[in-house]
Amino acid sequence: MNKNIISKEKELNETLKKLVVARIEASMSSTLKLSIGSDGSLTKNQMIEHVMGGDNIGKRIIQTHLNFMRAQATGQLTTALNTV
Repeated sequence: MNKNIISKEKELNETLKKLVVARIEASMSSTLKLSIGSDGSLTKNQMIEHVMGGDNIGKRIIQTHLNFMRAQATGQLTTALNTV
């Protein structure tokens, strides 16, 4: 694989991590916990650690945020909320 492509992918991954961390910091209270399947409950700081560490839990958190932002951008979220 081209070194330039690998470098761009790493840069994109770091940018996504920073974006998701900023969203978590801005939208989640420090007193709340998030439960992800059978992985147990995570505090705000634990979520940020997983995202920055790039482990499987962090990747799932990033993917969830990306899916939510896509739904907002495409109007799927609005459509879903209007059907309730």
